[in-house]
Amino acid sequence: MTTLLAAMFLAGQGSGLEFVPTGITAKLGGYRPLRAVLTDGTSYLVFGSKKFKISLSEPEGGDSVLKIDSKGDGHLLPAKSWKARKQGTSTMMMGAVEVEIEGKLATVSLYKFDKNDPQRAALKDTILYYPDFGFSGKLSYGSEKLTTTFSGFPDPTNFVFIDRNGNGKSDGRAESFSMGQPFNIGGTTYEFNISGSSVKVMKSAKTVEEIPLPPDLTVGKMVPAFEAESLDGTKISFPSSYKGKVVLIDVWATWCGPCIAELPNLLKGYEKYHSQGVEVLGISLDQANMADKVKKFTVDRNMAWQHVYEGKYWDIKIGKQYGVQAIPFCLLVDGDSGKILATVNELRGEALDKTLSRVLAARR
Repeated sequence: MTTLLAAMFLAGQGSGLEFVPTGITAKLGGYRPLRAVLTDGTSYLVFGSKKFKISLSEPEGGDSVLKIDSKGDGHLLPAKSWKARKQGTSTMMMGAVEVEIEGKLATVSLYKFDKNDPQRAALKDTILYYPDFGFSGKLSYGSEKLTTTFSGFPDPTNFVFIDRNGNGKSDGRAESFSMGQPFNIGGTTYEFNISGSSVKVMKSAKTVEEIPLPPDLTVGKMVPAFEAESLDGTKISFPSSYKGKVVLIDVWATWCGPCIAELPNLLKGYEKYHSQGVEVLGISLDQANMADKVKKFTVDRNMAWQHVYEGKYWDIKIGKQYGVQAIPFCLLVDGDSGKILATVNELRGEALDKTLSRVLAARR
């Protein structure tokens, strides 16, 4: 019987999709890990009808050794890239392997948390993995041909990235769709039809709402305006409430490790440049009934600027308006014009001080 993936290869460009053996994660802008639960040190990496046996040895005081049957022929060989990475007092194992699918080599990334880490006790016998291979190509959505990309196999449970605006990067929920659910592009509801030889786009008998694309938040563009109320009750009209100022929007959460790691840089920049017209506006992604915790957190850490808290986690109005998909998320905005002056890459670590100095010098 011809496998689904073999049929995809045989279909070739007739399906509009081409096999991408490695690098699909970068195209998608992220991954969704699968779980291989170990029983007596063994498990399987599963991709559709293909299974690859793995074994793991973790002797106390010794090196972790991962072996994999990369060809599916019963021969387990060591994964040479399986390396340790220290995370505080814990050791995380990471690596990538190549598996053979229909005569082609495809990359799979794997990682495992420290079996002795009490915070991840539920994963002590689990290897997390994700395919760095998949398919990409142009498919027709009405009169438009849009680049369509997904990892692993075509499957109703899989997610697909459709580059609606042609910018070559995933813009989150507006461009990520379940293969098994209807979706709306340009006012028309479509669905995927998966057969043994192709993935086709068809008009759906159902109707769903279109998810708007996020705004263009590149330097020089106008920032979306919004109304909000801070934790102390102050009414904020952004950006007009910050006329004469340079304001850094900082989307963060008390549970966000990278956000907290960036806090010393943010505090340093605020203390150094606040008197010269720099303000910060914090937007919390904390969940419901946490207002008191957020207030205490900001007071204890001398975060003396205004903070907006909706208590809706990732579903906050501002987050959806700005298309926030990951935190820390930050923008530097001119309070007079509403123009974006800098984005996240220029506002983290040592780059923050240089950016604030440059922007303030240009305003003199």
